[in-house]
Amino acid sequence: MRNATGGDPIIRAQDMNSDAIKTLNVREIADDWYVVSYLWNEKDSASLVEIPLKVGYVNEKCKIVYITPIENGTQYGDEWLTGFENTASYKIDSSSGESLVESFYKLYLATYCSMCSDLNSKLQSLRLSNLSHTALEQFKKVELENLQDGFGGYDLLITNFDFDSMWFHSLKVVPLEPDNYQVTYQAGKYMHQINIQTAYRDGRYWINAITGVR
Repeated sequence: MRNATGGDPIIRAQDMNSDAIKTLNVREIADDWYVVSYLWNEKDSASLVEIPLKVGYVNEKCKIVYITPIENGTQYGDEWLTGFENTASYKIDSSSGESLVESFYKLYLATYCSMCSDLNSKLQSLRLSNLSHTALEQFKKVELENLQDGFGGYDLLITNFDFDSMWFHSLKVVPLEPDNYQVTYQAGKYMHQINIQTAYRDGRYWINAITGVR
């Protein structure tokens, strides 16, 4: 998320100042949900920053378990965070191009949202199982280009560095023409768009080309 926004997602800023520390406030807004706020300029109410977060017990210790991404402003609520615990309920259907793209993206994004400890290896496994050699090379090329620019973790399939559960239900797959599909999702006010081309080979459909639009 730091690579995506250019700042620290915990404070929604690149730096901190004395006014922010002086005006720092925490208030409860729902069960286990709090909003942390501060004024960047204590004399300017328009400089208010509000960051919703959720706490929970992990190994018998109270910890911050979720922070609303900056794209989603002051949204909060448990309904945004549920349904991703068991990704086994999401199945890949490669019998047609459209069913492949829809089912792949639902599982791929749900895996992101699950925040499992082996997230990167699970995402890689999904790519290896559903992307053709051409698409895998495309993915790797863009990943390396971003790494050379100092931004690790860029994912061409989502045109982003990370995917948040608040964005999951905005996922849409629209057929454009035979074997071509437009995938979109909304991250706050930002619309991410990815064009996907599929190909039929060895008795099933594969994702064969990815064109990300930042």
